Amino acid sequence: MKKKGFTLIELLIVVAIIAILAAIAVPNFLEAQIRSKVARVKGEFRNISVAIEAYATDHNRTPRQVHTGWYPIDQITYAEWYVRDGSVAGILWEGLTTPIAYMTRVNYIDPFQDMDVAKRFDEQHYTFQDIKAYWEKNPGSSFWPVALEFYGTWRLGSVGPDKRFGHGFTNSAQLIYDPTNGTVSLGNIWRTQRLPDGTPQPPYGGPLLGS
Repeated sequence: MKKKGFTLIELLIVVAIIAILAAIAVPNFLEAQIRSKVARVKGEFRNISVAIEAYATDHNRTPRQVHTGWYPIDQITYAEWYVRDGSVAGILWEGLTTPIAYMTRVNYIDPFQDMDVAKRFDEQHYTFQDIKAYWEKNPGSSFWPVALEFYGTWRLGSVGPDKRFGHGFTNSAQLIYDPTNGTVSLGNIWRTQRLPDGTPQPPYGGPLLGS
């Protein structure tokens, strides 16, 4: 007895059904991945901010950011780690881990920064900015004094799902990521001394723009 196989039409129907299911499932899977990464960033920011504030309470100053040329101690501490980059700016200082362990590590990698950036040790880490130091080092700036008043003495940032720190307009790094604009939408994830992550910040025409 001859066995009956699938007809071409039946095979095409099966392939079409699989394609439809994939078209539904894949975007949902990717969105779930992004939401998971956003939750991870915000969770790590909460932990880091507790350590930053604990350090600030004990030492009466914001922890240093790694910025070669600003703090001589950092040039010594990070010389071997970052020699391939040539310069370093805006990474959380390892003084938070030693001699007192306010946190167990500082070398958090931004899960959204997976591009082939030129300064991978610098740019692939979360951004940490000692805003008060920027203000002191740039007394003629029109941005940092206002940023100090608005954000407080420090801020911590991720490039967010769009994987871009800047977005093509004046002070665009201040644009806050908002998932209601789309899971992958423009904006960085920021947590600051005065504003927890998710707090609306003024990307357009606010106090940080036009200042």
